[in-house]
Amino acid sequence: MTMMSCNPKADETPSVQAQKPVVYMTQEISPAALMRIYESLDRPASGHVAVKISTGEAGGHNYLKPELIGQLVNAVNGTIVECNTAYAGRRNTTEAHWQTIREHGFLEIAPVDIMDEEGDFTIPVKDTTWIKYDRVGTHMKKYDFMINLAHFKGHMMGGFGGVLKNQSIGVASSAGKAYIHSAGITEDVVETWNHIDNQDGFLESMAAAAQAVHNYFGNGERILYINVVNNLSVDCDCDSHPADPEMSDIGILASLDPVALDQACVDLVFHYPSKEGDNAAALIERINSRHGIHTIEHAAKIGLGSREYELVSIDGEQMLSQLNEQSLSLLVRNHGLTTRHENHGVQDLLTLLETEPERLKGAVVADKMVGKAAAALMISGGVKTVYTNLICTPARELFEQAGVRVVATEEVPQILNRDRSGQCPIDSRLNEAKTVEECVAILKKL
Repeated sequence: MTMMSCNPKADETPSVQAQKPVVYMTQEISPAALMRIYESLDRPASGHVAVKISTGEAGGHNYLKPELIGQLVNAVNGTIVECNTAYAGRRNTTEAHWQTIREHGFLEIAPVDIMDEEGDFTIPVKDTTWIKYDRVGTHMKKYDFMINLAHFKGHMMGGFGGVLKNQSIGVASSAGKAYIHSAGITEDVVETWNHIDNQDGFLESMAAAAQAVHNYFGNGERILYINVVNNLSVDCDCDSHPADPEMSDIGILASLDPVALDQACVDLVFHYPSKEGDNAAALIERINSRHGIHTIEHAAKIGLGSREYELVSIDGEQMLSQLNEQSLSLLVRNHGLTTRHENHGVQDLLTLLETEPERLKGAVVADKMVGKAAAALMISGGVKTVYTNLICTPARELFEQAGVRVVATEEVPQILNRDRSGQCPIDSRLNEAKTVEECVAILKKL
């Protein structure tokens, strides 16, 4: 198998020399995709496993649904864990929280544990700028391993919520939540709302608390991180009446580094190809207006993780298998939508480039064979990852120059014509072309 790029293959261990944490991504949002992204991390959950989610405020509808997460929770023999909230609602008392858990269907798929139902205890924090400890539910002592399974979306106070919030505010007891929100002033869930004017202190306290939980689980050796980036409302699942999302779902991302993971999700939102009726502007404004990026900045500063990362799609191998099984010529996956193409040659790529260029920008592509012509069109369209059965050397060289990640089963000097008597006629027109621009100009004239 030939692979070209600075990114590692999804099923390979990243090199130590790369030093950037890997963030794996699938644009498919399904129980099967959630299992694949978990398996890509190559860190099997063991022992008594806590799966930390948000059970969602009663009346809300964007939380991660039981039917999405059930396969993963059961595969690891996990227990869904939560803590009571610090605000008035249907999860601020244990009795009300259990009722909400039942109504949302979580007890139908797995055991559930409200970790502060019988009190809380403190764990140490490394960064004591604002908070001097992290207060978490006593039941956390029961667990050997944690899967931080977060719904990435906006948040009224933090700007956004991902794995850092899910591990700080989310894991803290109700008193611990008050302590974080007030940046170390009070643990009183009523009094805390009189002390929420220190926004950066609050964000930095979240980073410190997230690090405390990370360190509690073997300095991060017994924890892993997954963000489901869907239902992208500007409001959190703690809101009983969240605003409707104004942009489409993005996918599922996972990493062993929580900072890299949240940063990758924020980057995908900020670089989202917005258009009328599908616009990231509201979520971007929510993040910026709350200085949300500062949680990530501070988490990196205190050593919880890295803001630099390698983004690796895990979609390609599954797409290539589908392509081969269904006798297709091309599959293009972008923003969760997969389109199927059956024409021979490069006609489908030319059509997409001319009529739907947004389908190619940032896409993952599976193609039966990739010659120089196909490579040039993919690069021109902004394709990020290519999986193929067969690639020719000139195509591989173009991808290499453009920094496009390619996984190919076989490499040959040139793509042959159908009767295998000579070079593919379309590629032969490009033998003298040196750049992608030259190649595309020639192809558009054919």
